Amino acid sequence: MARPLVLAAALVLGAPSALAGGRTSKVTIETDPPGAKVYLNVKEDGEVCTTPCTIDAPIGETPIIVEAENRRSIIENLVVPRKTARPMRVSYKLKPAVGSLVITGGNGAAILIDEQNQGTAPHRFDEILAGAHHIVLEKNGRKIYDAFVEIEIGREATVQTPVLEVATTAEDSAAPAVTAPGPARSDATRVDRLPRVAVHAATDIGFRQFDFSYADPSKAPTQRNDRESGQVLAGAIIELWPTRLFDLGVLRGLAIYGRFQFGVNPQRVTARDPMTGQITDTSLSTAWRSIEVSVRHRWMIGDMGTVEAGAGFLSDSYRFTSNDTVDGPGELAVVPDAKYKAVRIGGRVSLIAGPFEPYFAAENRLVISGGVLENRFPRGSVNGVHGALGSELHLGMIDVRAQFSVTQYSWSFPRDTASSDQATGGSDLIEQIGIAVGYTY
Repeated sequence: MARPLVLAAALVLGAPSALAGGRTSKVTIETDPPGAKVYLNVKEDGEVCTTPCTIDAPIGETPIIVEAENRRSIIENLVVPRKTARPMRVSYKLKPAVGSLVITGGNGAAILIDEQNQGTAPHRFDEILAGAHHIVLEKNGRKIYDAFVEIEIGREATVQTPVLEVATTAEDSAAPAVTAPGPARSDATRVDRLPRVAVHAATDIGFRQFDFSYADPSKAPTQRNDRESGQVLAGAIIELWPTRLFDLGVLRGLAIYGRFQFGVNPQRVTARDPMTGQITDTSLSTAWRSIEVSVRHRWMIGDMGTVEAGAGFLSDSYRFTSNDTVDGPGELAVVPDAKYKAVRIGGRVSLIAGPFEPYFAAENRLVISGGVLENRFPRGSVNGVHGALGSELHLGMIDVRAQFSVTQYSWSFPRDTASSDQATGGSDLIEQIGIAVGYTY
């Protein structure tokens, strides 16, 4: 009601002057910031100019309206005297159109306003631009509040952070119930503690040691051991939580996990003569690759940690290539060229310490196929185990993971009694240091 009353009063006061002869005078109008729109009398008469500008203003008192985006409007009378020694100049400072936002509770939850990190809860913001803003609160990497809040000019909006309750069933433990002051909330309004989608760019640096074993170590080996270091794998990790993605309300910790990584720095293979110790180049180059598809389920242990179990299929390739048609086949016949296709069954436990989530993972790998090396020893057998230590850092929607992992594949080859220099087994040890950076939603 304030603005119509001001306009009405201004029109009444300014009408006699505006009608007295219709005389005008040059008036320069400036604003801080510039670019404001200027109206005379009422906005329905149309915009007069955009500041800075010079107009022919009526002598006497005339209502003037000055407006700019995200600024408070100015409505007052423009008083133009009958006689002036020099052209008249007026200036207006437009104050930001802001309100206040108060976020209560939260106990250190990260605050994101329009996808920008703005500190931790509880918090008070006294100069928030008026309008609708996307407010998200995350704690331990999980959203506990996600809504659009309307900020009105000169007024205060309050967000009451929900209080997490520990779930009482195994299925709901991945998504604790949420309560807030006021009426009780239904299950449909629970705030889940796991994302719906996560995409990470992943890089690993690998080190491999393969050692053949022989029944008679004094005999000259027929197979060549392998030492590789600094092999770089690059690729992506994609995780989907289908029941959360489609709001099914059951098995909220269920995830589909996919990872693919390819070697980006093939290395030339050298050979060491066992008699002279001389090192020579070969025609071989290394070729690594790793692919995994798994189904996993995670259970939350209150706000303290998680327990995860899963199974899936993976393919780890530690192979060699050669373009030499003369020496290549013979060199490929003695190196541990392996491609492990296996079923993985394992689990992971983690602790939650603020934005950090350190974890330990272990799994058994039931090898289905060992690739070229298995074909070389057709009656051989192989099995694998894997362990990892790492930590995740949750920064709002950004997630950073770092880990050290060890994978051990153990081979057993049946011995041919007619050949005492044949390998009877092998140990394939792969160590990797990895980092992944990604976005979670």
